[in-house]
Amino acid sequence: MSGIFITSLEFGLLFAPVALGIFLTFRILNFPDLTVEGSFVAGAVVSVIAVRVGVPGLVAILFGLIAGFFAGALTAFLHIKLGIEKILASVLSLGMLYTINLRLMGTPNLSLFNRGNVIWAFKSPINHLQAILLLAIIALAVKFFVDWFLSTEIGLRLRATGDSEAVAKSLAVNVGSMKLLGLALSNGLVGLSGALVAQYQGFADISIGQGVVVVGLASLMLGEAMISTKRVGFVTLGAIAGSVLYQFIVNFALRLGLVGTDLKFVAASIVVVAILFGNRKSSLWKRNF
Repeated sequence: MSGIFITSLEFGLLFAPVALGIFLTFRILNFPDLTVEGSFVAGAVVSVIAVRVGVPGLVAILFGLIAGFFAGALTAFLHIKLGIEKILASVLSLGMLYTINLRLMGTPNLSLFNRGNVIWAFKSPINHLQAILLLAIIALAVKFFVDWFLSTEIGLRLRATGDSEAVAKSLAVNVGSMKLLGLALSNGLVGLSGALVAQYQGFADISIGQGVVVVGLASLMLGEAMISTKRVGFVTLGAIAGSVLYQFIVNFALRLGLVGTDLKFVAASIVVVAILFGNRKSSLWKRNF
């Protein structure tokens, strides 16, 4: 059982930036962005390529963040400049990114086997204590950055854009710029997560991002279900806790005998339960106050 806790904690922290990125688009910007599956792969691919050419592992994850940033900017361009609807813009961007990522890789899979410049905590055999400590520092650094950013003037403009574009425009907020910034930043965090996962697992695969949207949403909703306030600092902390809880549920399901092909059903079920629990909690809150 201790193995489940360690694995869940590690993968929960690995995917925590995904939950925080999805929080920025789905909750703050009110933008249902599906680009994350492509930006996750982009972050993984660029990070692996950087490591393979000699870039230190910690620096390579920043390359992954930048790759995700540009992936989000692509969706923003399609939506803002070309006037394409939100979901369709992200789907089109996802298709483009699939080809771009495959071209960058040159093969469906890139390995980091025997690469000495990967992050020290991820070298085989993995030192779990070091890995958890490093991932916790990164996850908390991302959390505090998001908290700080949303409290700045630009962050408040981003929140206003998500609440009501019409009101934001009346307050002289450049809505297009805010969408560009929000999408780019969100996918940058997802790309960072992809880079971490690639170095942790020792490879990047073209299909490594499948289901990442559901993972991020499930983590975010589980976190929201565990807290009773909408204050940003608590919601972001809940997203990290929800990411760990989601991984524990998935690992526990595998321990019970479910196979890998059942995980998408499990993930979708977690989202449904989290939504129902959140709606019920909201109803009780309103009834009591």
